[in-house]
Amino acid sequence: MKTALLLADGADIRHFFTEALGSQVNLVPVDAPTEPNRAGFDALFSTWLRLVDIVIIDAISLNESTRWALESLAATTFADHQAVVVRLNVDQRTHYHLEPTWLLLAGTEDLDQTRRNLSTFLELRDTQAQLKRAHAVLSRQPAKTGSTTHNTGAPLVPAADLLRYRDALRNIGQVLGKNLNERELLAEFLNFVHELLGVGKLALFTRRYHNDLFTERLTLEDRQLSIASSHGIAPNVVEHLRLNLDFGVAGRLSRETALLRRTTDADPLAPNHDPQVARELDLLGAEVAVPMFDNDQLLGVLTFSGKVTGESLANEELELVYHLMAQLAQAIRNLHLQAKLVGQQRFMGEVLAHAQSAVIVVGQDDRILCANRRARRLLELGEGELIGRKTNCLPPCVGDVLFQVLQTGEEITQHEVSLPRNHRPLSVSATRFSMSLGDSEGLVAVALLEDLTEAKLQQAHERELADKEFFTRLSARLSHELKNSLVSIKIYAQLLPERYDDPEFRGQFRHIVASEVNRVDLLVQNLTFFTRPLVLVYEEINAEELLDTCLRNITTEFTQKGLLQVVAFGQKATGDQAIPVATIKKTFSVPNGIEGDVIRLEQAFEHISRNALQSMPQGGRLTISAAEAEAKDFPENKLPEGGGLRLEWQDNGEGIALDNLPHVTEPFVTTRNIGVGLGLTIVKRIVERHGGRLIVDSTQGVSTKVTLVLPRKAQPQLEDHLVEESAPAVENFNVPNFTPPRPKATTHVAS
Repeated sequence: MKTALLLADGADIRHFFTEALGSQVNLVPVDAPTEPNRAGFDALFSTWLRLVDIVIIDAISLNESTRWALESLAATTFADHQAVVVRLNVDQRTHYHLEPTWLLLAGTEDLDQTRRNLSTFLELRDTQAQLKRAHAVLSRQPAKTGSTTHNTGAPLVPAADLLRYRDALRNIGQVLGKNLNERELLAEFLNFVHELLGVGKLALFTRRYHNDLFTERLTLEDRQLSIASSHGIAPNVVEHLRLNLDFGVAGRLSRETALLRRTTDADPLAPNHDPQVARELDLLGAEVAVPMFDNDQLLGVLTFSGKVTGESLANEELELVYHLMAQLAQAIRNLHLQAKLVGQQRFMGEVLAHAQSAVIVVGQDDRILCANRRARRLLELGEGELIGRKTNCLPPCVGDVLFQVLQTGEEITQHEVSLPRNHRPLSVSATRFSMSLGDSEGLVAVALLEDLTEAKLQQAHERELADKEFFTRLSARLSHELKNSLVSIKIYAQLLPERYDDPEFRGQFRHIVASEVNRVDLLVQNLTFFTRPLVLVYEEINAEELLDTCLRNITTEFTQKGLLQVVAFGQKATGDQAIPVATIKKTFSVPNGIEGDVIRLEQAFEHISRNALQSMPQGGRLTISAAEAEAKDFPENKLPEGGGLRLEWQDNGEGIALDNLPHVTEPFVTTRNIGVGLGLTIVKRIVERHGGRLIVDSTQGVSTKVTLVLPRKAQPQLEDHLVEESAPAVENFNVPNFTPPRPKATTHVAS
């Protein structure tokens, strides 16, 4: 294992180079001297250069100290034996003296680029070391050609072969750097070894990687190796022979991690003789088996016979092949890592391309990084190139959402927009996050777009069905109410000729006809409420004063009809003792100012107050209170600007049955024999048009609580901007509850 000295300032740089070098290199980080000068760095390098194989200097983090570090390193005599790596920016390249044998890394390189550059540089250093050794052997050759062995008896490498090895080694980088697939790379490598050694038979066994796109690391698939490429081996051997990691050649190599020779390991008289090893070498006609490791796991085995010239293989040749196999393992691993990365990118691209939702990804420079096919069709962007273009090519309603998310970081969920060209309704959800973009971290905004056309059509269809049901119930209820009124009028009309002279009859006739006509007029007025858009005119309102006005009207109404005596809390009834008494207690402890339509809110307050008193025919207590509203009181749990007011009416009347409670705001639902059941329906619509909420809670036989939640500030909607002249004229039927249109001069529409 190699040892690397890292001279840098910062934990992030140390982590970066730890990842780039991998587990095969022991990284030793050291700090710059306390006094950054030449003497301090001379002392540092004199201590460490004897102990390490690689020196890494991060000039970017060292800043001004870099000058002394580079000068000291260039001057030391030990620096020739270490691989030197310097990471620096463009300006530093022109300021400092840099040796041509050093590897220079740009500060803009990402982790993968740095990893590849370091791997290639260190492999080249190893190859150069092998060349130096070959030259050393060449220099030891005798001047006369008669001797073929060293004094030790080991075979000598002929000078011509050493020159051939040197030329071949110069080409190994080109072989491993070619843009080939794994099969082509193995075939090229085998031809290279065949030419390098001049052997007759070669076979290259490999294990398969488990190429699962969703695993974090590359893993080897099984415990068998098969022949991936061969030369001079019988076809039946190539097709059927497998090496097993548990025994034989592969088993021996995986345990001992050293090359295997027939002369020593397959000799029947050798103490470590293995019959399975001997049999496999015989089948392959091999003299040597060289292992190839990846992260301490046996990735492959290269077997080859002796030289075709009959000469013995020198130790230098075998050691060279061993190192070449290590480089081949790294090249194969890089191929699979690249294939895995490409596969993941293709997979994610296919997922995005076939997603039902339209997806658009934008970088912080306001340029499009990704747009799937659905987005192109939905936004009508055509088939031209989109990647890298500015977001101004998108419809403004979508581009504005992406810009807002990029600038603020606020997540937007299901924001409805309409495309300007075809008015197609869309739901836009967008979020921002950070991710690695090349050599730096960047912000990215992702938008998901849903076409709401079908949903809107479905909603319209449901509204149509609801309207049909509404008018069916309306016709039934209307015919019932009109029939009741007409029956009474018809009976008295038939009796009128006979009893015209009867004063009592004429009085009953006048009362019944007037009452029934008013009943029909009220029914028509309530139905008219649903026939037009509900246009609101906003103005400043004191909620308590408006409620007092409503209570005075209702008190007079109930007193005249002799239904109830309505008095304030703490007061005594002064009327007929036979008429039940209803007490009203108000608790208003917060400011009562709101912006709203005074006529519509008065209508809502009267409906609720009247219903509460009608639920207490035998008398009782009605408590009306006001408090500040909270966020949970409003739709989507969002408190509007300016806050809100919470108004509660609680009576101790008859209550509402649990089965009827969910339906009390539906049209024509009533629990009493009077009225047509439109009161709470009207209240609900008025409150929701103000941006508020109606809540009804009741326990039968105990009490009912009705809550109105209203925003204090106006919440205008599209209907509020309709001009009054565009609304159809409404005839004044002179009914008691009719209020003529207000002149514009006395009101204003909140902006």
